[in-house]
Amino acid sequence: MNDEYKPDDDRQYAGKRTRSNGGEGRSGNLALGIILVALIAVFVFSAITALILLLHANKDKFLRPVPTTSEVTEPAVTEPQSEATAPGVPDTEATDPQFNLPGVALPAPQEGKSTLTIPQIVDKAKPAVVAIYTDVMVTNQFGDLSQNMVAGSGFIISEDGYVVTNAHVVENARSIHVNLEDGRAFETKLVGSDAYADVAVLKIDATGLPAVELGDSSKLLIGEMAIAIGNPTGRLSGTVTSGIISALDRELAQTPIALIQTDAALNPGNSGGALLNAYGEVIGINQLKIIFSDPGSIEQVQGISFAIPVNAAKPIIESIIRTGKHVWPMLGITVSTVEENLADDQGLHYPGVVVVSVEPGSAGDEAGLQAGDVITAFEGQEVTTTKELADAKNQHAAGDQVTLTFYRGSEKKTVELELGASS
Repeated sequence: MNDEYKPDDDRQYAGKRTRSNGGEGRSGNLALGIILVALIAVFVFSAITALILLLHANKDKFLRPVPTTSEVTEPAVTEPQSEATAPGVPDTEATDPQFNLPGVALPAPQEGKSTLTIPQIVDKAKPAVVAIYTDVMVTNQFGDLSQNMVAGSGFIISEDGYVVTNAHVVENARSIHVNLEDGRAFETKLVGSDAYADVAVLKIDATGLPAVELGDSSKLLIGEMAIAIGNPTGRLSGTVTSGIISALDRELAQTPIALIQTDAALNPGNSGGALLNAYGEVIGINQLKIIFSDPGSIEQVQGISFAIPVNAAKPIIESIIRTGKHVWPMLGITVSTVEENLADDQGLHYPGVVVVSVEPGSAGDEAGLQAGDVITAFEGQEVTTTKELADAKNQHAAGDQVTLTFYRGSEKKTVELELGASS
């Protein structure tokens, strides 16, 4: 029968199973041995590598010859190293006990005047610098009127309350208030403003007020110290920032006046504030700063601010106080200095000032000036830059008859015209 039990078959099956288990044990022992050998090899290799690296890192120590007795003791006896010449020890002969940073940026010496420290400048001028707040009506995008507050700065120039600021600070103001450093507040009157030069004068109804001292901006030096005091953000009145005079006679399209450039920090609310020299005198009216490198650019720049030179502002201030306004002689043209490297390509005479545009009905228009004309002389005085033309023009009054010399292409022309007046 197929189902018959046979002990021999069981024994045979058991024997076969035993032989199979013995083979698996030997294979496992062999694998374990290989792993142990590999681990030992890795350990030995790591140890040898670490030893080599240690020897290499300290090769100078192991290879340096052992110094003799004379090599060790001789420098200490025959070449003592003094403290003054030891490496890393300051040389007292190079120090200057009187040195101070403000002294590096001194202004041109002026007879009878002494330079001041920044705290002394602040003590002298800050009481006369005011925070200005105006109420203006503005129209929103829906055509609705709303009242807004505009903040700026200014400074008192006389004990009876005349205050100088920027025209744009008080533009369209319904009311104007000033806050003094000592906590007093006044509502002021607008004496007059000149939007063209961006200068305005206010009047406080009080006497015995602190006043600044006006300096001479013609004596400024590039690199000398400059201190700005104002009311940045409209909430930080009396803020003092410092820098230097970065450049002079900067010409910008926004103003007829060549400006002072400074890196003293200016922010919204500083407009109209005082720019001071090391004598504590006002040498400029803080006006504007450049935020972007070029029109339409998103690249921001820092440390480029401008102020109206006080010498240029003085006649405007006097005129406003005397008459309530300042009238500029006007040609009614927009001009640009001819650049030598571009003159040939543009077909322009060089040197000179090229007419960019002519305002219809202006003095220049009535005289027949055209865009592309290059002005070379004003009243017989040679002009090669826009500043020289503006300076020559501003020596005259509105209504004066003057002579212009200019080139139209290669043809030289002369024309007489009557200077117009700013509105």
